[in-house]
Amino acid sequence: MATPKRDVALALLAFCGAFVLWQFSPLVALVYPLRLFVTSVHELGHGLAAIVTGGEFVRFEVQSSGAGLAYSRGGIREIIIAAGYVGTAIFGAVLLFTSNRVRRPEMVAVGLGIAFAGLTLLYSGLAIGHLNTLERVVVLGLMLVGGGYFLVAPNNLGRWRALGVMLVGLLTFLLWAAGDNSLTVIVGVLSGVLLVYIGYLGVLGHRDVTLFTLNFLAFVVGLNAITDAWFLLRIVRNDRLIIRNDASAMADVTGISATLWAAIWILLAIVLLGGAIWMTFIRPQKRLAS
Repeated sequence: MATPKRDVALALLAFCGAFVLWQFSPLVALVYPLRLFVTSVHELGHGLAAIVTGGEFVRFEVQSSGAGLAYSRGGIREIIIAAGYVGTAIFGAVLLFTSNRVRRPEMVAVGLGIAFAGLTLLYSGLAIGHLNTLERVVVLGLMLVGGGYFLVAPNNLGRWRALGVMLVGLLTFLLWAAGDNSLTVIVGVLSGVLLVYIGYLGVLGHRDVTLFTLNFLAFVVGLNAITDAWFLLRIVRNDRLIIRNDASAMADVTGISATLWAAIWILLAIVLLGGAIWMTFIRPQKRLAS
């Protein structure tokens, strides 16, 4: 049974797990998938800012190194550039607050999963033109075989097998249609599917699993927003490193130093995560105590 104290305990446990993962290098294998997820959030922040400010979101990339790129046209450039680090911090803060303040956190997980996978498919640069003739034949063959068998299957087991063949065809198409950007599709779609599954567990009655996962993800993203901005500050303060980044791009556009922009983003990330913790857990407890 859900209680405020139980929810706070779950959040505290999630925070400890997120903090340990990001602080201990022997756990890097566990951190890597989360690193790619956070990069997706960062790049989607750039792209969505372009749309909101009247521009066009072309596509985004997640690279195996953990870095990423977002391509856009038009819009308000200052907002688009800042939306990477700031958007990541906002995502973590809003996810933490929303997951703990709604009655059904499983709906948050399902909605987030669908949105994440959908945005990935829309803006990862999928194109049929990336498939050669043989690849098109393979995909079409899998879909036709699966669809045909589904229509004549004698039982439910057969129909599930047919759906499995069609699913393989769909996944094969997505990977080939992504071209060189297949990692972005894998990260986005897999993250979306896992979030929907986590939400489904909540529907089945495993609310604690769903809430813990959402809290953990929120803390991971929020802490990463701080540490990434801190790493950015170290880069821009080292004049010997010539690395193109969001802070240097902001400096070019605004005339304000890249160091100051990195420092501002660190402060905003801390304030947003701290504010979310206050609004979500501390303030309600103070109200109950008064």
